[in-house]
Amino acid sequence: MRLASGFQHAMTSTLILLICRTANPVEIVAGFHRLDKVMENYDNRLYPSYDTLDAAPSLVTCSLHILSFSSISAESMDYTIDIYLRQEWQDPRLVHYNERDELYINDQTFRDKIWKPDLFFTNLKRGHFLDITVPNFYIRIKPKTGDVIYSSRLSLTLSCSMRLWSYPMDVQNCSMDMESYTFTTKQLKFAWKSEKAIQLIEDLRMPQFGLDDTFSYDCTSNLSTGTFPCLRAVFILRRQFGYHLIQSYLPTVLIVFMSWVSFWLDVDAIPARVTLGVTTLLTMTTLAGGVRVSLPPVSYIKAIDVWMGTCTIFVFSALLEFTLTNYLSRKQVPKPKRQNTGFMVCGIQMTSKKKMNHLDTDDVNETQKTFKDGPHVQAALQDEVNSEEKASILREKKQLQRAKLLDEQCRIIFPLSFFIFNIVYWPSYLVFGIEKFAKP
Repeated sequence: MRLASGFQHAMTSTLILLICRTANPVEIVAGFHRLDKVMENYDNRLYPSYDTLDAAPSLVTCSLHILSFSSISAESMDYTIDIYLRQEWQDPRLVHYNERDELYINDQTFRDKIWKPDLFFTNLKRGHFLDITVPNFYIRIKPKTGDVIYSSRLSLTLSCSMRLWSYPMDVQNCSMDMESYTFTTKQLKFAWKSEKAIQLIEDLRMPQFGLDDTFSYDCTSNLSTGTFPCLRAVFILRRQFGYHLIQSYLPTVLIVFMSWVSFWLDVDAIPARVTLGVTTLLTMTTLAGGVRVSLPPVSYIKAIDVWMGTCTIFVFSALLEFTLTNYLSRKQVPKPKRQNTGFMVCGIQMTSKKKMNHLDTDDVNETQKTFKDGPHVQAALQDEVNSEEKASILREKKQLQRAKLLDEQCRIIFPLSFFIFNIVYWPSYLVFGIEKFAKP
């Protein structure tokens, strides 16, 4: 008897265990079956609070989870972002008895059957749903309350009106605007889920920018066709300066320093100074052109334009300084005119040696005969020639000294001027030129 009783108890326990294990799948199937019954009389053209007595607008709360930023382009004024967009609302028409507390649905057919907010991005250029390996969305329904959560993964390219006054030390304010296309505030209302409705993935990194801050607010707009609900998410992006410091600023500083080498070269080293000046000027022009390629043709002056323009002026000025130095060192100073070009020898007026070359041969012979006994005449002529040569050499030395003095002065003036420019330039853009954005 005891053996039969034990066997009967074991069989009963096994049967109960099998029933418990098979209850869950049946419960799930029954849950979706009841939801399908509800959807038979469901009209997705009507917003949830359409049939309510007070006709209050349906409230949709939104939140974002940022996965990545990429392709932040100053040239095309846009940025690409991958996000999880979560929308939550209450639909009384979905309230029904169900064994399940929550129903998770990843079916595109069912998604098309229920009402969803007609949310669109006003500053969208292009975008798409992600569907690898399955469509990246889910719908979560609470049968007891009719609460619906709709989450989808999106890849969006959004426009961003960048202000490039301080480029490449700029801070940009890029937004994401979400608005209802059909419903006005009388039928639909948007709201952020919480103060921190924008969440970021851990270790979010961008190659050229850093994300300083994010904030969100309501941007409901009044249009001629009505007042439409709108939400705005704002991303404060600070450009990373290291790349431009290495690729643009340091090379131009070295080129400016190189152009000053000509001040230490000899005044007569014309080929070396010309080659150095022209090479540095052409290199500077090439670097400036390369910077402009990645930027839009805006009408205002940017910080990088001020830097490149000033460095080009310094290099060009060094080339002009060589031209002036060369001119001063080779300038022909007119000889002073004398009232009497001859000289007196023994009380007789004599012409200089240069003018004697133009006298008639007979006159010269006659003069030589007349002063045959006066050898000091030749010495007098030689003394006058030597004095003129000495005066010419002194004039050339004086001109050369003036040219060298100009080089010596430029060795101080050019570096000092460039140092003063840097003192003014960097604080103007790094300290006083930074734009600060605050939540409206």
